[in-house]
Amino acid sequence: MQAFIEYYRQHIYFLFILLALLVLAVWMVSKALKSSSERRKANEAVMKKLEFDTALRKEFENLTPKKAQAAPPERLFKGVALGLCREIEKSADMLAVFNSFSESQKKIYALYFVFEDGGEKLSGFFKINGKPLTEYAKLAVDKIYGGEIAGVFGKEYLAYDEDDETTSLIPADIEKYDESFSLLTAQKDVFRPAAEFIIENLNDFT
Repeated sequence: MQAFIEYYRQHIYFLFILLALLVLAVWMVSKALKSSSERRKANEAVMKKLEFDTALRKEFENLTPKKAQAAPPERLFKGVALGLCREIEKSADMLAVFNSFSESQKKIYALYFVFEDGGEKLSGFFKINGKPLTEYAKLAVDKIYGGEIAGVFGKEYLAYDEDDETTSLIPADIEKYDESFSLLTAQKDVFRPAAEFIIENLNDFT
């Protein structure tokens, strides 16, 4: 032990290197533990959402006029939309199932992903999805909301439309549309018009 101490006294820089390596090791272990904890929390959140969505979908599997009228707008809209999602997910030909939907069903299905994928920023929806989903989302927003909400949605739709050669995708404009859409939808019960649309076209959802 005495020789060990004497060695590092004479070669003090080795001691500094060892201390630095020790600090680095502690930092790496701490970071790994934090990352593992974050992954676990993320996985738990995903599982909870899956459980919640499954229960909500089942709640509206046998939709009746009475149940539709009594349901909170958000639960009705999401429950019905999740039922449509389930039909597509379990199919080997998803596009064929989508094409088999009525026009009302297509609109509600597409609108669900506007809020699911574009919940934080509307551009998130357009970055993930393409036609025919974006087309029916626009039809849904035009029909169910109209006004300023439809106007902002339409501008962003054109910016991301690969078939439109007259509109450029300008990041500053997209950021402005995202902010405007978030503000406009936050100012109202955004799910009530969608729920009312379902009730008005109930035969398509029963």
